[in-house]
Amino acid sequence: MIFAFALLGLLFGWLVNAASEYLPRFATKPPSGLSARMPGLALLQFLPGHRSAAPYFRLHLGIELLSAAFLAGLGVTRSFNVAWGLLAFSFLVFLLIAVIDLKYRLILNIVTYPAIVVVLLVQLLILQQDVRVILVGGLLAFSIFFLVSYLKPGQLGGGDVKLAALIGLTFGFPQVLLALLVGAGVGAVAAGVLLARRAGLDYRIPYAPFLCFGAMITLLL
Repeated sequence: MIFAFALLGLLFGWLVNAASEYLPRFATKPPSGLSARMPGLALLQFLPGHRSAAPYFRLHLGIELLSAAFLAGLGVTRSFNVAWGLLAFSFLVFLLIAVIDLKYRLILNIVTYPAIVVVLLVQLLILQQDVRVILVGGLLAFSIFFLVSYLKPGQLGGGDVKLAALIGLTFGFPQVLLALLVGAGVGAVAAGVLLARRAGLDYRIPYAPFLCFGAMITLLL
C-alpha cells in the first residue's frame, strides 16, 4: 500500500509541476519564460537517453519526491476518507502555490479562490466542523496580513493576504497560529541570511513559499 500511495503522490507531484507552468498563463500579466511544453516526470530524466538539464529540473524533482513522501505517509497513518482527501488536497494546493511563487513571483487567484471554496464546503458541510473555529481562523489570518500590507505597502501583496485567509480556513483557530508562526519564523531566518550575505535591502524574497511551508508542517502534525 505504501508503494501505491507513493506512486500516487509522484503522479500528483508531476501534476503540480505541470500546473505551475500552465496556470500562470491566466495571470493579469503572464510572466515571461513560460515553457511551451508541459514538463515531463522529472524522476524519469535519470533514465538513459533523458536529459537532466530541463528548466527547474531540481525543483520539479523535489516536488515529486515531497509529494510522494507525503502521500505515502498519509496513506499508512490515516484512514482513507473525506478528511484524508482534504489533507491531501490542502497539501497539494500549498505545494502548487509555493512552486508558482518561487518560479514566477505570482500567487494566482485562479488557485486561491477555488481552494477557499473547496475548503469551506468540505469543512462546514461534509466534515461539519465548528463554523466559529473555521471562520475565526480565516478572519484572524486575513486581518493580520491585511493590516501589515496596509501599514507597510510593498511588504506583502494581495496574494499573500488571500493565502493567509486560505491557511486560516484550512486549520481554524487556534491551529492557524502554529502555521503562521512556523512560516513567519522560517521566512525571518531566510531574510536574515540574505541580509548577512549582503544581498541588498531591495531584494524581495517570495513570501508564499514560507507561509506554505508553515502550513504543510502543520498538516504533518
